[in-house]
Amino acid sequence: MNELHVLTTGEAARYCGVNFRTVIRWIERGQLKAYKLPGRGDHRICVEDFVGFLRDNAMPVPNELAAASRKVLILASDPELTAAGRQALQQAGCDVDVAGDIFVAGTLMAGCKPALLVLDAGLVGADGFRILDYLRSRSEYSTVRVLVITPAGESDRQRWLDAGADALVAHPGERSELAAKARLLLEV
Repeated sequence: MNELHVLTTGEAARYCGVNFRTVIRWIERGQLKAYKLPGRGDHRICVEDFVGFLRDNAMPVPNELAAASRKVLILASDPELTAAGRQALQQAGCDVDVAGDIFVAGTLMAGCKPALLVLDAGLVGADGFRILDYLRSRSEYSTVRVLVITPAGESDRQRWLDAGADALVAHPGERSELAAKARLLLEV
């Protein structure tokens, strides 16, 4: 499979049906995130940023680009949860990374730009609410979906949703439920 990582302004313009100068104006106005190549100064747009831009502006996302944004980051330290979660999500067609602590998760968030963060509430506890608050306050993470795995009998289920979680799954739960909710969140 040939995986796209970046687009030129011309390629982005063709996907949107506009002139490449329009794409450059979006970049200059800060509406579309991009970086400049050294030397000539040509712009390059990360596919994940472009897909987020399309979704934010209610524009259709081409199938070949939507498939590129199936990256998932699992933030959990429980070996059983990470193994089961990784297997279920990979079977659902996702590219999965795992972080065992918040520091590693932050590094992976910046580097791999996941479309979905699976957050173990048992690991992060009260810090999970700060993580959600941070993600929701930063424009570069505005399109990241968050699925929280809560311990059985968790009393703060509504609080997680109010804090910005997109969906919840009880732990221990069915792997199929995790995969189904992840698939649903990635296709939104």
